Amino acid sequence: MTRLKKRISIVLCLAILFSVIMSPETIHAEETPIVSVRPGDIPTVSEEPVQTPDVLTEDEKTAADIFSSNKIAKVKINNSIEKAVKLTWKKQSDSAGYKVFRSSKKKSGYKLIGTTKKTSFTDKKAKKRKTYYYKIKAYMNIREHLIEGKESSTKSLYVFPKKPKTVIAGECFVEGMKMVKNQFPKNINLVAKIGVNTYSMMHSNYFVYNGQSITGLERIAYYYPDRVYFLIGANESAWAKPSFTISNFKKMYKMLKKINKHVQIVLIKIAPFGWHSSQHIPSVSARATFNKAYADFAGKYKNIYYCNATDVLDDGTSHLNKRYDDGDGCHWNTTGTIQVIKRLKKWSKAKFKSL
Repeated sequence: MTRLKKRISIVLCLAILFSVIMSPETIHAEETPIVSVRPGDIPTVSEEPVQTPDVLTEDEKTAADIFSSNKIAKVKINNSIEKAVKLTWKKQSDSAGYKVFRSSKKKSGYKLIGTTKKTSFTDKKAKKRKTYYYKIKAYMNIREHLIEGKESSTKSLYVFPKKPKTVIAGECFVEGMKMVKNQFPKNINLVAKIGVNTYSMMHSNYFVYNGQSITGLERIAYYYPDRVYFLIGANESAWAKPSFTISNFKKMYKMLKKINKHVQIVLIKIAPFGWHSSQHIPSVSARATFNKAYADFAGKYKNIYYCNATDVLDDGTSHLNKRYDDGDGCHWNTTGTIQVIKRLKKWSKAKFKSL
């Protein structure tokens, strides 16, 4: 009996030992050797400093300070027509783009009207016959930081309509234009009188409007013009001094500014005359003296211009080309008139973007 008990005990011990050896924990433990590591063998890891978006490095701060201290230079207005006011400026280093601000007041009320990555911007919402003020500001991004430069100097302009109220006024040559009125757009009005000069344009009641006799200048004013072309002076250049004519232009400009302080005045060059013109017609040198006075006068005022459209009639010797002579050496035939109109349109488009 004692032997049987011993055998049973041995069998139980073997069974227990076998179950322990075959358990998953034991198998895993056997597959993964245990490596004993001494304290001196544990590697040390140095952590990289974490750079948060809220903190700029010293180099970034320096770059930001330099950028924010600069302002846009050479701001120009290249076009001042309604819905097409174009601004240009000099590129600012390191800029990501530019902000354009506009106001109807010089010192306050500026609002952001657009951003661009280019060095130009077109304000397509500018309304005609209004004065606007513009400022440009560059910006850059350093990670999540928006850095802005200083505002540019203020640029202002008066916005002209695409189709301005326009008058062409003068003597017989403008009277001839009435015969080919279809050559002009509808916004053009003609005020003419044969033999009129700058003095009588202001003082003689040659015209009738609403049943009243009025002067040529008053008739011009009733159109409330944005722009007035004067083709006048040929008659008085035969007997007057340029100073007399220029003083009259000054007076007419002053009077028209009371109607529209932004009115533009264009003095059209006195045209050449033929070799066989009447004796009272001034010499080539006399006309040259008058035309120089016109150009000098225009150069002194912001809204006064000198137009040489009548040069198209010149034969190369400062005389009227026979092709455009109406027969008396003074007046133009229809072909000559149309040529002047075409040249006037071309000049106006280049100068104002419109006639």
